[in-house]
This record gives sequence, structure tokens and C-alpha cells, in this order.
Amino acid sequence: MVIAGSSGLIGGALVTAYREGGHDVVRLVRRPTRTSDEAQWDPGRPDPRLVEGADAVINLAGAPLGDRRWNGRYRDLIASSRVGTASALAAMAARAGTPPAVLISMSGIRYYGVDRGDEELTEASAAGTDGFLPLVTARWEAATRPAAEAGVRVCLLRTGLVLSAAGGLVPRLLTPFRFGLGATLGSGRAYWSFLSLHDTVAAIRFLGEQPETEGPYNLAAPVPVRAVDFAKALASVVGRPARLRLPVWALRAGVGQMGPEVLGSLRVLPERLSAAGFRFRDGDIESALRMALAAKS
Repeated sequence: MVIAGSSGLIGGALVTAYREGGHDVVRLVRRPTRTSDEAQWDPGRPDPRLVEGADAVINLAGAPLGDRRWNGRYRDLIASSRVGTASALAAMAARAGTPPAVLISMSGIRYYGVDRGDEELTEASAAGTDGFLPLVTARWEAATRPAAEAGVRVCLLRTGLVLSAAGGLVPRLLTPFRFGLGATLGSGRAYWSFLSLHDTVAAIRFLGEQPETEGPYNLAAPVPVRAVDFAKALASVVGRPARLRLPVWALRAGVGQMGPEVLGSLRVLPERLSAAGFRFRDGDIESALRMALAAKS
């Protein structure tokens, strides 16, 4: 297995899962290598030898969305770190003498837009045209086309909010919730499409092992929840009340442009993933949050 973006939340968990399953993992890194399982690479100079004959090439790379405020420079980094890496890996897969069996490339549910209200969204739904992230995500997916055109099987991961106490949204919310200061974000009516870290890793491995799978897959639990129900579930899990509400204007003041782009309403359903035979372990929000906190402890 060849993995780009192995240092992130999903990448770290995926590397561990593959190793525990007896697989050899090569981690692509841009800095000088430090361990025997790393290979240094430069997306600006794609080297097909790095992916020759791989069982799977998995692209999870991309600058974090929530680490900094989105000024112009960081927006450029968000885009280039996603589109450039996907393009380089697709070119490497297409040019390899013995192509990898599959290229699995991260995408995101913002492919569908910033806010689609109560509309149910499947992989057949139209792409969104509003906002920064939808446009970046469309380019991110398009960057993999050279691999598909060369006959490599390509799976695109339209991933929702990944729930883990080790990173992402959950640890940002835990402290106020544990002190009884938990709040519903925005109006509370927005749909949040989520997936536990366990199910995220399991879905990626599933797609890698199913030779008939290709194209986009929504990585989201079967029952998306409204923001108010997410807050109630997290409050229940930590055993504290959540009676507050954080209005949209305050959300924008706190996190800038990221808030509406990342937390707008998208009611995403995993239609193709379920049809392919994948079974979720943490299909409802409370069990997903309980498992996230249990894994951390």
C-alpha cells in the first residue's frame, strides 16, 4: 500500500489498520525520510516508480481546513495541496509500467455545495457551484482523470465529518460541552453528514478490496443528523446539558470563512457504498460519538 497524507487523522488510523492486517505500507513524505517505511517524493516531479505494482495508492493529502483563518494565501494552500497532490499521483499511476490496482483519492461532501438545505444528496446529485470548497473539490476530483483514462480503477471518497476525539471537530467541541457550555451551532436545522473514524477506515479498505468499485462514493453514515441533534447527542455522551446556541454571526467571527463552508447543511446518503455491500458499525450519531470518546480514553 502506498499512502500520501499518512500523518493526518485518517492516514494514521489507516496505516495502523493495514499493518495490523499484515500489509506492507509505504508512506510518501515530502521531507527527508526518517524511517524505512517512508519514501520521499515531490508532487512537482512525479515519479511513477514509487507506485509500481502497488495493491493500492491512497491519497489523503491536503492542508487542514481548521488550523488557520482563511486568508488568501491559506486558501491557495488548501487548493494546491489537494489538486496538486491528486494530479501528481494520477500521473504516476497512469505512467507506471505496472500500474497500481487502484487509486483511492480523498474528496469531500462539499462537492455538493455549501448548503443544500433538506435535499437528499446521493452520488448522482449535481455538483455545487457556490463557495470556495465546492469549486476546489470539483478540481480535486477532476485531477484524477489521467489515471482513470489510463485504465486504472479510481475511487473518490466524498467524506463527511469524521468523528474522532483525536482530531477534527469533536475535540474542538469537547471542552465547552464537558463544562456544561455546549451549544448548538447556527440555527440547528442544518444537516451534518458524519462518519466515525472506524467506519471511515473500514470503508477505504473495503473499496480497495472490491475490484468492481470505482467512481465517487459518499463516506457518510446512513442517517445524517441536524446540528441540534448532534449537540444533544454529544451532551448525552458527556453527561452534561447543552442549552446554548451559537448564532451564525458569532460562528463567522470565531472561525472566519471556514464556518459556513464546513458546517452548511448537506444531507448526504451513502447510496453507492451501501449498494456495494459495505456495512456500518457506527450508523447513528450517539454510537459514533460514544465510540469516538471510548477510543480516545
